[in-house]
Amino acid sequence: MKANQPKDVHDGLACHGFCRARLTVVCLFLAFTAIPISAQYQYPFQDPNLPIEERVTNIVSLMTLEEKVAFLSQRPGLPRLGIRPMGHAEGLHGLAMGGPSNWGRRNPTPTTIFPQAIGMAETWDTNVIHQAAAAEGYETRYMLQSPKYHRGSLVMRAPNADLGRDPRWGRTEECYGEDPFFNGTMVVAFVKGLQGDDPKYWQIASLLKHFLANSNEDGRDGSSSDFDEQLFREYYSVPFRMGF
Repeated sequence: MKANQPKDVHDGLACHGFCRARLTVVCLFLAFTAIPISAQYQYPFQDPNLPIEERVTNIVSLMTLEEKVAFLSQRPGLPRLGIRPMGHAEGLHGLAMGGPSNWGRRNPTPTTIFPQAIGMAETWDTNVIHQAAAAEGYETRYMLQSPKYHRGSLVMRAPNADLGRDPRWGRTEECYGEDPFFNGTMVVAFVKGLQGDDPKYWQIASLLKHFLANSNEDGRDGSSSDFDEQLFREYYSVPFRMGF
């Protein structure tokens, strides 16, 4: 850390790495910030011609500890610096865009919906998965930046990299199956589709669900998923590693 940084930045090293990961996403999306590209840059991070790492470093140096902690929330943003909150959306098989306050409410905005993930997995076709995710990513970006809609987010809660070990699990339809390598292969195709093909800017970002070993439904926010290191390395973590 630089010597001229405030003390609270030094105190915030525990969340430093997490913030940098999210801020990298921010820099990939800065075409969407409130600062026009043609305007005079107030801070170096606003300059799209600078390297991503340099822009991230600049943002981190400007953040207080409180802002770093807040950036780990579900709506990462930094209004003080003109970085608008990105938020999250659901989209395991198409952008879920329900009512004004949440998905699943009244007055939804129509979007393209594909078969459930377990159904798309039955194609065994990564190209199909990629195309579906690419269409979803395009709609998500458009929905957020269009003056007509101006809703949604740039972070998609998809794909689901969990493993369907038991058909009685309540989210089997969200995942691609029980084989870790197959799941990971489909996850990679979906992630790349969401991100798009632009060499510099992501279309949207993928947030893999539901890290880690999330194969129980009741009390899953407080129960213990116990497994040995072999299961961790050879099974549960494989689709997530491939997706990352």
